[in-house]
Amino acid sequence: MCYLAFAASVNRPATIFVSVHYPVVQQNQGSTSAGVPEIEDEGAEDEEDGDEEEESEEDDDAYCSTGNSTETQPESPPITSYAGRNDYFARPPLLPDVDEEPIVEEEHVPYARSRAISEADVFQTKQEMILALSLKFIEESFQFKVKRSSKTRYEAICIYDTHCQWRMTAVSVGSTGMFVVRKINDNHTCSRMQLHSSHRQANRRVLGHIIVPQLRDSSRTLRGKDIVTDIKRNLKVNISYWQAWRAKAAALCMINGSPAESFTRLPGYFYNLELHNPGTITRIRTDSERRFTMCFAAFGTSIRTFQRNLRPVVVIDGAHLKGRYLGTMFLAVGMDANNRCVPISFGVGRSENNETWTWFLSMFKECVGDIEGLVFISDRAASIKYAIETVFPTSHHALCCRHLMMNVKARDKRVKHQKKMFWKTCRAYTAETFERRMLCLRAAIPDGASVLDELGPDKWSNAYFPGKRYNILTSNHAESVNAMSRFARKLPIVGLFDYFRESQQEWFSERRKVAAKWNGVLAKIPEQIVKRRKIKSANWTVREIGYGRFEVIDLKRNPTVDFYNSKCECMKWQLSGLPCSHGIAVANYVRLPDCNHLAEEYFKTIKLQSTYAEVIQPAGPPETWVVPSDYRLMTVKPPLIKPKGPGRWGDHNRIPSVGEDRTTPRCSRCQEYGHTRNLCTANIPSQV
Repeated sequence: MCYLAFAASVNRPATIFVSVHYPVVQQNQGSTSAGVPEIEDEGAEDEEDGDEEEESEEDDDAYCSTGNSTETQPESPPITSYAGRNDYFARPPLLPDVDEEPIVEEEHVPYARSRAISEADVFQTKQEMILALSLKFIEESFQFKVKRSSKTRYEAICIYDTHCQWRMTAVSVGSTGMFVVRKINDNHTCSRMQLHSSHRQANRRVLGHIIVPQLRDSSRTLRGKDIVTDIKRNLKVNISYWQAWRAKAAALCMINGSPAESFTRLPGYFYNLELHNPGTITRIRTDSERRFTMCFAAFGTSIRTFQRNLRPVVVIDGAHLKGRYLGTMFLAVGMDANNRCVPISFGVGRSENNETWTWFLSMFKECVGDIEGLVFISDRAASIKYAIETVFPTSHHALCCRHLMMNVKARDKRVKHQKKMFWKTCRAYTAETFERRMLCLRAAIPDGASVLDELGPDKWSNAYFPGKRYNILTSNHAESVNAMSRFARKLPIVGLFDYFRESQQEWFSERRKVAAKWNGVLAKIPEQIVKRRKIKSANWTVREIGYGRFEVIDLKRNPTVDFYNSKCECMKWQLSGLPCSHGIAVANYVRLPDCNHLAEEYFKTIKLQSTYAEVIQPAGPPETWVVPSDYRLMTVKPPLIKPKGPGRWGDHNRIPSVGEDRTTPRCSRCQEYGHTRNLCTANIPSQV
């Protein structure tokens, strides 16, 4: 009532939503009463204007003193006693007439009703008919029981047989396995047709079919509590969280197929993938019992793009699978002119070891061949090092500086404030600069510097690395793809590869449109880097030496630039592929209108547009897959699942530490000390 009185004096219309609960009055001495349903007020708090926060504190008194309604409001009597307050609440001031605002309900996923069952309806299998009948009794709020069920006949009646005439009879169609509805009486005569929600049950298969459309909707992440809310709202059925979780698992199995069945479909998927995408290379490796061991896939578009347009730098990494069949996903990623990741090949194996990485890189070499100056970037895994030395003996292997920094941080806690110094040491372009910064790093974090010395600077530093890594110091491109696929790694193996196909297809389509609109000589990001270097060298002095050699006075080291051969003593031009500030200063000195052409071809817009010129085609739904007639596809069985071991050893018999007080466990069922709930044998009294 106080709020109503306050709202009457506000200078703008105010709305309040009230939920009125009418008590059911028993009939006494001839009095009658009728039950009135409750009025739910959902989302009322979302209807506030939200403008009160913009008002200043000085306007609070104005709200209590002025009004803006069309009618004159009666003045409220002063409240001086308890009785006066009761009179004030009993006769509140009149409120201005306002338009009713609609009540905003909570967002939920609409449920599409299944088709009605009528006579002469044909079902492909008996299970399909039972599923349709189960969906019907959930939607129409009744229960049925099976009177007769055999290979040739199926009869269902209402659960209240003595009070209801609902019947359905179905028979098989010869030996085809199909069932046809012979007779159905869809009229309920029982008095308890509408059952309470807690009395009606639904198995996970039925609930799975219900939530399949919601899972296909990518605009919403369907969680367990969302399924519970939607089922209760749409079908008036109460389910537990674990029922919702199992229903979601069943629905995902209906959409993506079962994990075991996915291995059987893998050869057909790979065959149709190669059929729709020329140049695609896929391989499946099995053991002597035809059980899955490893697989490999590389799209023809990605292979040709890497060979023609991308820098010869490959980032490789592995990530754990999270589905029923555990394993490792192998990944090889390249970078385009805008430093965006372009996946080249994918693979799946049981674990990361010398054999799996060697086989994966052998397949990768079959795709791209021998490339001069090829550089691999990865973490410190010994199996990756062994595979690269075995398969690509002439290539160069660089370590990810981010993983090195994490290792140094574990050795020395002070590396947190020396992080910037570590990255500067990694990025040093000349040996002189590297030694100077490394000397400071040894003084600041001696333990971390010793780890770097053991590895050798030729594995991680820019100055001593024998190859050309184009300033790519980390494996973040592969880590980004792994982070993107964290949910896809729970899918069956066919769904996993199709997820990467779909993602790469979308990336190529979007980046193709962006690259077509760019008119510069260089791509967007390299052009920004060149602009910053051009601003930096605006006031530098250039002195010509002769034969294309110039001396640049930058007030630090005054390097010499071999302009015709695109070389500079600072080594930034040679190692990064983009002209350094000294080379840009020389370009301005010789009156070149634009210095963007001094960059390597990998950074130019023409290469960027060529990278995404081709398209990636889908393999299509399984119903449309082409099965070769000349030979049968190989049979692939799912791998064996290792039985769960006994777990970690318990620490009940360990020697306690000095000053440690042992605690006695307490059972949560009988509240006794000395044992836990798992070992409790006490009888618990009934809770009914």
